[in-house]
Amino acid sequence: MRNLFILCFCFTCLTFTMLSQANTIKTLSVVDADQFINADTQCWYDNKRYSEGALIQIHSFTLICGAKTPQHNNSRLIWLKLDKQGNAIYPTKPQTITVN
Repeated sequence: MRNLFILCFCFTCLTFTMLSQANTIKTLSVVDADQFINADTQCWYDNKRYSEGALIQIHSFTLICGAKTPQHNNSRLIWLKLDKQGNAIYPTKPQTITVN
């Protein structure tokens, strides 16, 4: 009787494990390789991508997507503010090193 009980218990456990296997959904992710290769060749604003030379009007000033360091060919792109004459205002780096 005990052997029959153990056999039924094992059979029930095996049945539950066989039937409880979840069906996994296989998904394929779509990866744009250019997004990783050219990670810094676009500017982002309002969750939209802009290429070099794009202009945006924000409140009272205009921004242009331009090279962070124009002397380098493969420089990162950043948003630069335009002055009244339409020239890009580049960020200035501090001339001295400060230590706290």
